[in-house]
Amino acid sequence: MAHADVTVIFNPRAGGNKQRFLSNILQHAGIKVELLQTTHPGHARELARKVRAHQRLFVAGGDGSLNEALNGLLDAQIEGHEVPPLGVIPLGTANVLAVEVGLERKAKAIADYINNPGQVWIRPGLVNGRAFFLMVGMGADADTVANVSLKLKRLIGKGAYVLEGLRNIIFPHHRDFEVNIGRENYRVAGVVVTHAQHYGGEFIISPSAKLTDNGFDVVLMPGNGIGALSRYGLALTLNRLHEQSDVSVVRTERVTITSHCGPAPMQIDGESAGKLPCEISLSPYPVRLMVPQAYARAAGGMVDSGNQPLQLTKA
Repeated sequence: MAHADVTVIFNPRAGGNKQRFLSNILQHAGIKVELLQTTHPGHARELARKVRAHQRLFVAGGDGSLNEALNGLLDAQIEGHEVPPLGVIPLGTANVLAVEVGLERKAKAIADYINNPGQVWIRPGLVNGRAFFLMVGMGADADTVANVSLKLKRLIGKGAYVLEGLRNIIFPHHRDFEVNIGRENYRVAGVVVTHAQHYGGEFIISPSAKLTDNGFDVVLMPGNGIGALSRYGLALTLNRLHEQSDVSVVRTERVTITSHCGPAPMQIDGESAGKLPCEISLSPYPVRLMVPQAYARAAGGMVDSGNQPLQLTKA
């Protein structure tokens, strides 16, 4: 069933190939959409805040653009407005959220998802007042995101992060963080607070994490220096970071992180954003995330049954 009331937020700076891919997707979907193009950083947040609740809102871009739109929806809810469900058309570098929900990066699969999405309710995370779907990281990953060359990123995509990550392993920054979870305090060199299993694309950082859970997995990495960072990096590529003997994973709904090494950067949903200290908790405002129907069924969400209203399925 094709839905006419579809709004797509798209960053035209994403490049010609991505524009053609988006056109191909919409042709497959066979629908007309209201296309809202962004013109400056933060514009997706401004646009999403104004989208009416009866629309279906998709963000054509990466996890950073989706994060902006998510924050726009929370702005609208804080102002007392109902908001539309939010979905993703993956055009970015890593598209972790698309991987997380099992959305294939093929035009026909994305078109089918646009026309017949499932829905799940998600309580986003909040870090110092900013919402996130996926994760917040401090340490080598945040240093990599903060220093990656945007020109190189446009040229070689994820390869730019790999090169910058290797540089951070060979010439590591000294990092020393204090992580407070309830009554426990941990001293670590790296920490990722994640709502998602996946990291950087296909890699699994914490198999027990779920977008639909009311909590985060906090991945604690105490090791510093070239040896520890090399080991963590290799383990991540093998999906075994959580199995490292010195790595701990703690489930919580709230965490506070402070820096003992000066103003260290944070990455939020793969974008550099602010510096420590930070407090991370769950937003009181849930959002409806549009996902492939298989993911919605597995998560006990809602599926679109042809011309019928969205029905709640049993978990």
